[in-house]
Formats: sequence, C-alpha cells, structure tokens
Amino acid sequence: MFEKNLRAAQAWLDGAEENGTFYQRALHLSEQRRKQARQLIAETVQAVTQLGQSLELPLEIENVASEVRSQMVISWTNLLDNRSAKLKRYGKVHPDLSSELDPIIEQLAEMALNISAIFEESEQEKNNV
Repeated sequence: MFEKNLRAAQAWLDGAEENGTFYQRALHLSEQRRKQARQLIAETVQAVTQLGQSLELPLEIENVASEVRSQMVISWTNLLDNRSAKLKRYGKVHPDLSSELDPIIEQLAEMALNISAIFEESEQEKNNV
C-alpha cells in the first residue's frame, strides 16, 4: 500500500532506527535531502488523503498477525538451513561446530515456530469473532 510506504519513509526521516543484536538499520541522508523528502512526502500524503476522501474509499484495517506468523515461519526455515550439516555446502566446517551450534539453532528454530503458532491462533480468534 502506497500510503503505508509513505508513512514508513516519514518515520525513517523522523529518526526511527532499529538496533538489534546482529543488525542496525538507520537512514543516512543529508539534511537537505531529508527536507526535500519530508516536503514531497507531506504533499503526496495530502494528495492520497484527498483522493480517498473524494472517492469515499473505506478505511482498511490490517491485522499484522499473519505477517508476523509468516516471518516467523521463514525464520524457522532459515535457522534450520544454518545447521552445521547445511553449512558444509559453503565449505569446510569445523568438526566441533555441530555439537556447539546445532542445539542452539534448533532451539531458536523451535522458538520461532512457537511464536508463529501464537500468531496463527490470533488470526483464528479474529476469524471466529
């Protein structure tokens, strides 16, 4: 959805950052470019709002449970693909890696699947209401 992407871009311009254990996301843009982007995004959001009002388009309410569930299932698959046996396709793997890495990877994969199940239940509850 275009409006959603505009608002996400605005959040980045407003200083949103993501700081994880293994990653960081931030917007690196000069102040001049930020100003240009803010102005154009504000104009575009206004145009989108006017279009929606003139066409009397309904508000779409989005439950992100299915999105989170899908992301967790993808994470589960990606985690299992990082077990030592699968890593051999990229080259030589230290023999001790299996006993150290695999139990942790399998635990994290199970956690991802359990999180996915919670969000699946949330979707089912929504559909039963």
